[in-house]
Amino acid sequence: MHRVRADGEWIVWAVQGFDRVVERASLPDDFYLRELMEVDPADLETVTGWMNRYGRLGGSIDAGSWDYDEYSRLQELEEREHPRYGPWSLHGDLVRLHISEAQAAITTWLACRRPGGLDELVETEVTEQRLADIAAENDHDNSGYPESLDELRSATLGLRLARLRNALRYNLAAFSVGLGSLTDRQPSILSVAFLQLYNHLAEEATIRTCANETCGRDFVRQRGRAEYGQNRTSGIKYCTRECARAQAQREHRRRKATAARPAAEEQRG
Repeated sequence: MHRVRADGEWIVWAVQGFDRVVERASLPDDFYLRELMEVDPADLETVTGWMNRYGRLGGSIDAGSWDYDEYSRLQELEEREHPRYGPWSLHGDLVRLHISEAQAAITTWLACRRPGGLDELVETEVTEQRLADIAAENDHDNSGYPESLDELRSATLGLRLARLRNALRYNLAAFSVGLGSLTDRQPSILSVAFLQLYNHLAEEATIRTCANETCGRDFVRQRGRAEYGQNRTSGIKYCTRECARAQAQREHRRRKATAARPAAEEQRG
């Protein structure tokens, strides 16, 4: 994309000339675990930086489960045009929606990788108060609605997994069998991010948590000085070489402090 920038509540871009040479760039390894999961959905400046480098954001309102009023609102946002840039724009509310939905789906997938992770994920939603709220909202007809905490937990987990399946289905559609190359199909940032997730799912990749005590990021490949595509995936504890060095320095300072303590106590004695 060309000259993408934030403009108030919008992201806008310039019309691309037919004779303009487009430089193609690949998303970094683990983009969906790092940049995508760490961005604030309201941070339009960061998203414009992605779009300037990698292309359109992507996302579909059809991937979610909305009531009629909310779906109508989202449709109106998709159809709305910027007063100056017209169709070469994207409303910030849609940016926030697509990134929030992607983050929720990825969070569910990460929970699936941990023993007891899914139950832990929905724990705050499975409460007596939530059960009472659902009953109050549907006091005219409680058929099909959860009547116990176990039923509420099952329903909540089902919704989470459905959102993950929908996110994968809609974002991977660009890579389905068909005529033309992937270049012709113009995959989006989100579609490639979910392709990374799908590849990790298919290869049963090990999701690690960075051992740097001030980091704790989930990762598969360690980033560092390696050439693209050669980042390490085995025998690693840290998501980057910087995290490894920082933790090593932290532990070195602790060892020095521990070693110095007896000597200081002996001098005082």
